[in-house]
Amino acid sequence: MVTWRRAQMVLLSAQGMPVAKIAEVTFTSADRVRDVIHNFNADGF
Repeated sequence: MVTWRRAQMVLLSAQGMPVAKIAEVTFTSADRVRDVIHNFNADGF
């Protein structure tokens, strides 16, 4: 389910949800959310 979680983070970010809320919804840290979004912006999936 790791791929689904990454996709969910990117989607929520694209919809304008703040990083802290994304972390809460996906049960992970804000730093992890930022890493996922940064990696997606650099490389895509």
